[in-house]
Amino acid sequence: MVNFLFSRNPVSDFENKLTCLVKSVIPYFYPEKKTNGLNDIPSFEHPVLVTNNPIINFLNFMDAKNKLKKLDLKGLEWTYNNLEDEYSKEMMLHVIVYNLFEEVKLRFPLYYSNYFDKILNYQKLAIDDQEISLWNGLIKFKKYDLNALGYDVKLWYSAGGVLIEFILEQYRYKNIVTIEENDNIIDGGACYGDTALYFATKTKGKIFSFEFMKENLDIFKMNLELNPKYKNRIELIEQPLGLKTNEKLYSVFNGPGTSISNNKIPNAIEFETISIDDYIKLNNIEKIDFIKLDVEGSEEAILKGATETIRKFKPKLAICVYHKKDDLIVLPKLIKEILPEYRLYFNHYTILNTETVMYAKV
Repeated sequence: MVNFLFSRNPVSDFENKLTCLVKSVIPYFYPEKKTNGLNDIPSFEHPVLVTNNPIINFLNFMDAKNKLKKLDLKGLEWTYNNLEDEYSKEMMLHVIVYNLFEEVKLRFPLYYSNYFDKILNYQKLAIDDQEISLWNGLIKFKKYDLNALGYDVKLWYSAGGVLIEFILEQYRYKNIVTIEENDNIIDGGACYGDTALYFATKTKGKIFSFEFMKENLDIFKMNLELNPKYKNRIELIEQPLGLKTNEKLYSVFNGPGTSISNNKIPNAIEFETISIDDYIKLNNIEKIDFIKLDVEGSEEAILKGATETIRKFKPKLAICVYHKKDDLIVLPKLIKEILPEYRLYFNHYTILNTETVMYAKV
């Protein structure tokens, strides 16, 4: 007789951890929109709606378990097992669980810190009341002086951006993946120049910043003018990175989320790409020590276009892994395929599903 108790496929330790985490966070669900007249939607004053109804919790738990089954758990487990420390692994579990839910949301664990208090404090660093309105008014920048935070930097930016880039240090992982004194850096997806200025406070080497959208470049150049002491270290390349050089791409401005397409689209601007490998060779750059990529879904192509550079110089990597659903599987595997000696680390920097970074260091 078949013993049905032992006939089912065993559940991996990785899947068990995900299931346990789902169960523990289920009570902290909340609806994005008001439901049944409820007014206790999370806000600055009331950040979390705790769901005490056991039936709702059970239904949410079963829904989450069904969504878990639809994920490529083997692929995610490969990434999880290839992370070097327990913090990276725990944070990856949280990110996976957070991303399970679409109609009903969880607040990411950072929400429960003094995240918003910090943003309110950093707003006080604004030099004056001037504002720049971007992205049809959805983004408003003020001019900040960061000397009080230990950075000799002034820039047009947001208080939340200051927190992520300069305080939480999105492109640094503990004391493991850091910018060293003479590092040369590829700054892929340089946007407003905020990361370039952060890097410039850490290294005396060169920062090669790639940005191609006029609206972003305008702010970048304003920020360079505010920081003349760093201008000779930051080289702004007004061109998108890509898998190959001279590949035609098309883009419509979408603020910091601007992305590119191989297909011609209405009202798009045409650009020609350059690969990291070709840029390094064409400009006789002697070394690259650090590559940062936040390129709205083009990370895979750009990494492939940097294969020779990575194998030759073995730079530290800080690669965003939140733009595509399979980034957590595809990008770390690609990094290890290019250079198997890389050790991988992982962190996340907002209360939402953005600013998730995979790090690599030999």
